[in-house]
Amino acid sequence: MNKTYIHTDDFLFSDDFNEFVLSESEQQKKSWDSYFKKYPDTIEEAEKAKKILAGLGSMKDRTSIREIDEAKLHSQFEETWEQFRDEKSKTVMLRVSKAVFRSVSVAAVLVFVFLVYSVVHNFVSSKFSNPEYFEVVVPSAKQSQISLPDGTKVWVNSETKIRYSNQFNSKERNIYLTGEAYFEVNKNKDLPLHVFTNGADIKVVGTKFNVKGYAEDKRIETVLVEGKIELSRVGDRSGRSIELQPGDKAILDLKTSKVAISREDVMDDVAWKDGKMVYRNVPLKEVCKSLSRRFGAEIILSGDTESLYEHPFTFTIENETLPLVLEYLCKAAPLMFNTEYIDIDGEKGIEKIKYTISAR
Repeated sequence: MNKTYIHTDDFLFSDDFNEFVLSESEQQKKSWDSYFKKYPDTIEEAEKAKKILAGLGSMKDRTSIREIDEAKLHSQFEETWEQFRDEKSKTVMLRVSKAVFRSVSVAAVLVFVFLVYSVVHNFVSSKFSNPEYFEVVVPSAKQSQISLPDGTKVWVNSETKIRYSNQFNSKERNIYLTGEAYFEVNKNKDLPLHVFTNGADIKVVGTKFNVKGYAEDKRIETVLVEGKIELSRVGDRSGRSIELQPGDKAILDLKTSKVAISREDVMDDVAWKDGKMVYRNVPLKEVCKSLSRRFGAEIILSGDTESLYEHPFTFTIENETLPLVLEYLCKAAPLMFNTEYIDIDGEKGIEKIKYTISAR
């Protein structure tokens, strides 16, 4: 390795270093031993990063397999971070890599709430005028459930990020979402909840609904289970909004700003929060994208499958493995797949699994 890890922050943001500290990987140990032997002047900063990661890795609520008490987590975060942070740190937001999730989420899905922590000198004097933000990040192949300060329950799907401020439920109830989440919102007519995702604004008083807004999808999908919601575009000065009724599914095309509304069994769209994935006439390319998020695997459609990109599939999965699901796809359509094991350097190994689907 070249000398790219110098400061504490460099080590904190390194997946390889996280794995070395939290998973005790023999492969990473050899690599880092070699690095520190070559660059001994970086050892002191690496030791600081180790202590921070060890402290954050222990921040889990042993009394619950679903949620972490935010007050307790906030206190632990500040105690750990303040103990080892120095004034030279350039870090304004600490994101623990996926290695942390892998190390502490063996039997259950645990959520980590990360505080956007200001390190400017006037932080104390400005903390009451400038909100602090909390962020929930759920990686691939994981799902979780959290409770917001107003009692609203949120189920968070794979590869999803939720952000809200410490002024939530006092001055506003704003949620910033990238990914997919299901909400059961506590009713408050005086302070509606707003979910902002990819330029869309979903206004809620009290209801149950699902929002899917992954950045790469170029669309927003919203299904309403109970209550009422209003869907609009952020920055639309006309004040126009679309009101959804229970059983409605709205798809907002981000390119054209057009909204298509259909009536269907919306419970299929929210089944993921109960561990199921329901596909009803879903194109192959969308199926693969969804399976990749659910299982945390790389799934590639090779060039000769272009004619099958839109081939629809209908099936439900719950406890099936990814290879078993892919076998089903290959039986239902003229497809085949092969499995390749790749390590972090791109050599054949056991670090990462890539599935390639092709036409037969």
